[in-house]
Amino acid sequence: MKLLTGFKLAWFGLWANRLRVLFAMMGVVIGMFAVIVLISISIGVKDTLLKQMGGLGAEQILVIPGRVLDTASGQKDFLSGLTSVPSTLTYDDAKAVEKVENVRSVTPHLETVTTVRMGEGKDVKRLQSVLVGSTDQYSRVQHAELVEGRFFTKEEQKEKARVIVLGSNIHDGLLGKESVPQENSAPVKATPEPWWKRIFSSLTAQMVVAEKKEASLVGKEVVINDMKYKVIGVLAPNATLGASTDNNVIMPIETALQETDMKNLNKMIVEAKSTSVIDQVDSDVFAAIKENHKEIDFSVVKQEQMLKALDKVTTILQVMLVGITVTALLISGTGIMNVMVMSVRERTREIGIRKALGATTFEVMVQFFFETLLLCLLGGVIGIGLGYVFIELWNNNIFIFSLVLPLWGVKLALYSSLAVGTLFGIYPALKAARMNPSKALRFE
Repeated sequence: MKLLTGFKLAWFGLWANRLRVLFAMMGVVIGMFAVIVLISISIGVKDTLLKQMGGLGAEQILVIPGRVLDTASGQKDFLSGLTSVPSTLTYDDAKAVEKVENVRSVTPHLETVTTVRMGEGKDVKRLQSVLVGSTDQYSRVQHAELVEGRFFTKEEQKEKARVIVLGSNIHDGLLGKESVPQENSAPVKATPEPWWKRIFSSLTAQMVVAEKKEASLVGKEVVINDMKYKVIGVLAPNATLGASTDNNVIMPIETALQETDMKNLNKMIVEAKSTSVIDQVDSDVFAAIKENHKEIDFSVVKQEQMLKALDKVTTILQVMLVGITVTALLISGTGIMNVMVMSVRERTREIGIRKALGATTFEVMVQFFFETLLLCLLGGVIGIGLGYVFIELWNNNIFIFSLVLPLWGVKLALYSSLAVGTLFGIYPALKAARMNPSKALRFE
């Protein structure tokens, strides 16, 4: 019963000093908000990177320019970076790899920045894009889905056909659907529609969707480097951390080699027939490319090696975020302890009167301890709620990567708030409990 009474008195004590409590609670709210958001960022970034790396498939190998140094244990040291050498990988290297035993497919990538143009005179639109030369396997290997049209075929690749597939941003930008920054022009700000137009649009949603479907560049021509290319497909939007195809223009690699200045590959994705032969394919691919090079200025990396390097990077990120979170909690806890100590000092006469009326040292200690604990718990709940609102707003408006809040993150935030209240509530409670009643009554 003494604990229940102490809890009630603590609640009344907080309510009586609610303005001071509100300001003291802000430290805990910010601390818990930081815990929730930082955990969500760390898990979200890790999941996004793992999905992108895992999208390669366990049976796929990445060939990239430059050397990734080996550690003493023989693992790839990605944290030290690549040696800064220009790419010497060529399409001939890709053809040599195709002849390696147990290789199912080879997907080379040529990449450069170019300008896509459409229209004439005042209606001309120019957009900068990433021009990618690849094979008919690109959409399958890169998991690039089409919203309309098709991807180019192996026959079109051999014929060096002038056909392209557009990323969603480039397609919509050329149609003027979005305010995509155009070359040599300022961004266009969209003006909000009147309320009656918004209501009319919502009532005629089917008509609006039908109109949008009609607007498409599939089957039309655009100009790249003064050459006309036919648009045969449009990729689905996939804005992700570091691996978006929304601003890409993909064409057959033979066409890219013939019509552009690109000669050296940016990377090459090799697919083995099964995971059981991945190690042998790894060494055979390295040997096949090495025959065409005077020195080893390239790296052959398996997915397993990339995931290990990624795990190191995410571990460093998580340790850093934990450090920031602990610092925020310590600062908020210290602030609360200072506020409670000041509260004990201001309520000295109250404590003296309670003790003179028969309150025990334990009862006074429990009251002030529960006040700190309640303050931290309420601040923690509010901080968690604000963190959840922030995550929802982020996920509904920003698509680079999603924030992920696991259940253990919520539990950790709650336990942290209780731990802060317990740790920093002991001293103010003891200070109040040890107060001499006679001196407290004479306090001015």
